[in-house]
Amino acid sequence: MIRAVFAYLLAVCGMLATSPTPANAGSVVADLSQSNVSITSGFHGIELLLFGAVDGRETDDIIVVVSGPPTDVAQRRKAQVGGIWINVETNIWKDAPSLYQILTTRPLAEITNADTLARLQIGADQLRLRLEPEKPQPGTEKPHAGRLLQSFARNMASKGLWPADVGSVKLTDGALFRANVQLPANVISGIYDVRILQFRNGVVFSESETNIYIKKGGLSAMIYNFAHDYSLLYGLFAVAFAVAAGWLAAVAFRRG
Repeated sequence: MIRAVFAYLLAVCGMLATSPTPANAGSVVADLSQSNVSITSGFHGIELLLFGAVDGRETDDIIVVVSGPPTDVAQRRKAQVGGIWINVETNIWKDAPSLYQILTTRPLAEITNADTLARLQIGADQLRLRLEPEKPQPGTEKPHAGRLLQSFARNMASKGLWPADVGSVKLTDGALFRANVQLPANVISGIYDVRILQFRNGVVFSESETNIYIKKGGLSAMIYNFAHDYSLLYGLFAVAFAVAAGWLAAVAFRRG
């Protein structure tokens, strides 16, 4: 695999060197060591190698943003009522990235300013997420997304889905770069977007995008597909299996 990656990078560098682009234009191309990931019963996460070439300078920077398929995530607030901690409020983050990971050559604040990060939606605090109550009540105030975003990001980070620490990108001679993309065991199926941005003097110079395709595999995928494609048959089978298991348990432990 290393030889294949090296040969790919040499070919890309050759194309970048001979392409008739303007003097102020940049170009970045990237690929992954593995674009298709199968989730089986023994899946415990995986590390992918992102590699590529860039028509740049040694002072350029690279920012990589890995974003998972959007999903709705519930955030609950607990309070002590009568000496017991219970859920008193549930809000739903709509279309939040199921995975959000950032990798850079340097800290974000050293690469560009906050306005540029906000415009490009780079950083958990720059995502334009919607927050809605689970059970809206007439006349009640809508939850404030800005006040709850930090706690939501901490919760996602504790699950390994929104790492709090920025990962590292290695850029060599302003031409070749590589980074390790970590996918935890609790990722969901779907298409994951990988944005690669080249920065020069705090300004986006070029951008590229690739994808990671994650899907269920093995026996778990067969059961999942059967349950969704033939829900009635799956329900009848589940009931029959539960009855049979209960009857066998009663026979096995029946006292003489």
